[in-house]
Amino acid sequence: MSCLSSAIKLSILSVASSILLLSGCASTITSSNEQSKNLSDLNYELNDMVSDNSCTASFQCKVLEVGARACGGPSKYVVYSTLNTPQEKAENIAQLITKQEKIKNAAQGLTDCSPVLEVQSLCINQQCQSFDIK
Repeated sequence: MSCLSSAIKLSILSVASSILLLSGCASTITSSNEQSKNLSDLNYELNDMVSDNSCTASFQCKVLEVGARACGGPSKYVVYSTLNTPQEKAENIAQLITKQEKIKNAAQGLTDCSPVLEVQSLCINQQCQSFDIK
């Protein structure tokens, strides 16, 4: 009886280990692909993705914090329309840009501490537009 329960425990442990190993391989492949894109490629991809800012109402307009300044806060704000932009994908690209800028800032030290004003978005003339919060 104890031999049987030991065998069951061993096979459960083997299956769990295999699942962990396989999931680690998948995430390694994804992260290496993401890291291979440079900062300018990511910025281009994000700008292209959010280029169609058409809207019918202000609730469709969103603002993304993108990048990282050496002194803290985002390096820019991007306004986009949820009507035309896959929100989760845009947020993921913004996070990748932020991650890469943080690495760049750590390597270069303090370079730019000029303030970046926070913006809000509204649908004006059927286009998502930004305005500064003062």
